[in-house]
Amino acid sequence: MKFIFTLLAGLCLSVSTFAQSETAAADTAVSPTSGSKGSSFIWYKKNTVKINLSSLTLNNYSLYYERMLTRKIAATVGVRYMPKTRLTETLLGKQILDQLDEEDNEDLKPLAASNTTITAGVRFYTGSRSGAKGFYAELYGRYGMFQLDYDYTFTTNGKEYDMVIKGKPNGFGGGLLLGGQFNLFKNMVVDIYIIGAHYGKMSGNIDGVSDLSTMTAEEKADMESDINDIAPKFNDKKILEAKVDNNGVKGKLDGPFAGIRGLGLSIGWAF
Repeated sequence: MKFIFTLLAGLCLSVSTFAQSETAAADTAVSPTSGSKGSSFIWYKKNTVKINLSSLTLNNYSLYYERMLTRKIAATVGVRYMPKTRLTETLLGKQILDQLDEEDNEDLKPLAASNTTITAGVRFYTGSRSGAKGFYAELYGRYGMFQLDYDYTFTTNGKEYDMVIKGKPNGFGGGLLLGGQFNLFKNMVVDIYIIGAHYGKMSGNIDGVSDLSTMTAEEKADMESDINDIAPKFNDKKILEAKVDNNGVKGKLDGPFAGIRGLGLSIGWAF
């Protein structure tokens, strides 16, 4: 069961899949050329919208906008949305299932998740050419809202108890992304993020409704322990604190909002 929370943290709660944007055309700026005499200028585009292609492997839809602030510094903002999806039905999820043992495979199948994430950052480009071209370092902040549904089953003394455990955690964090952005054609750009990571805090509530009035106190304690084991400890601190009573389960999530990003690809249009 611990595998569920670890996978979710890696794929959903921080996954993430992210990509940024580039320069632009209709709203352009001029930059003096270096090494030329007189008043020679190079026009460069200041805006770009982009779609993240790599996020589609997790049924995520990501749109980003980038605006040049100076000739080599840009502001970025993006929105990512994932409708309610069973991770086992996504392209990446199916590939992960093939690598799991039977127990973890069965644990993952009941899990469904959705999320909306907002990311904003400041990007610093290298190179002598004006505009959003070349390798970059980006400082970014990310806020995520998540909804989790897990079809939970607990069997004790030959009797089976079923409930849907729902979670609504929110997370906020900041991090650093390294990548490169280049022109494919006059107005088409490709953005490749090479490696990045963010860290912050995630918290929220979980609840599941079920008639557990026929369970003994010992059986409720066993179920409570089983649910709490879904999430591993972090720095010797419990991430999940759940309590079971006659009406089901209620609990709190309190842990890190962390993620590693790498090998992402976006395509954009400068205007």
